[in-house]
Amino acid sequence: MPDIHVVRSYGKINWFLSIGSLRKDGYHEICSLMQKISLYDEIEMSIAPSDSITCNYSVPVGEESLLGRTLVTLRELYPLLSKVGLAIKIRKFIPPGSGLGGGSSNVATLLHYIPTLLGLSSVREKVLNIAPTLGSDVPFFLYKTPFALVRGRGEDVVPLYPSPGRFIVLLFPSFPISTAWAYRKWDEEVGNLEALAREGRKALHRFLENGNKEMIEKAIWNDFELLMFRYHPVLKVYRRMLLELGCRKVFMTGSGSTLVGVVENREQGEKIVEELSQKGINIILTSTLVEEM
Repeated sequence: MPDIHVVRSYGKINWFLSIGSLRKDGYHEICSLMQKISLYDEIEMSIAPSDSITCNYSVPVGEESLLGRTLVTLRELYPLLSKVGLAIKIRKFIPPGSGLGGGSSNVATLLHYIPTLLGLSSVREKVLNIAPTLGSDVPFFLYKTPFALVRGRGEDVVPLYPSPGRFIVLLFPSFPISTAWAYRKWDEEVGNLEALAREGRKALHRFLENGNKEMIEKAIWNDFELLMFRYHPVLKVYRRMLLELGCRKVFMTGSGSTLVGVVENREQGEKIVEELSQKGINIILTSTLVEEM
């Protein structure tokens, strides 16, 4: 029997997300406060006669897919991997298109752990150089830090301490939102949104200058939110429901579609999950991660 490794691939939330100018490489500058959360996918990896990638969700897994390109990149970094096949099974609990970084986290997990299947040491410096080409959130997931300021194309990761500990509910609408589509809409309407975006950046500066990471709610902002709420008005309905049930703050993470509700404690979160689940709404209780991984 092959030696099978099973690892966790954690998701993230964006407490803050500001979109900057379009770069020459076709990506946008970003500025974000990211934090890993307890929700994770499970990835099973082993040496095999040939490559195979399977997933419980319908996501691209072929050679030209993001996962397929990740294997190509790994073999360029570690030539010994070219002599074996890799069997990868992904069991996703982080829905694709949810804004929780599941795909990028999966890539980072493969970059870090697959070399260990052959007893090779994973060298973070090696993979950090190529990580942004596989996804803007990938560099953040390669760091052990649970909480960081992320800038540039995603390659500039500055760990922040301490990490705010919060219980949060995650409400999953019935539709995903394509990141590429969200950025395209942003580019079309950025002129109408720039004044609001500037107010968001001021909130971040105040938070960083204050230095008290437990004041994280003061920094909450997402440039995408107003735009996505206009195209998907049901998000406003869900936000109002969460606030009426007692969430301290409710915001969209990433390019959506997940809404994050900050709750006082586990008991309050459980009550909210129970009430909305009875209405057929897909919602779970989880928490932010506060320790290095």
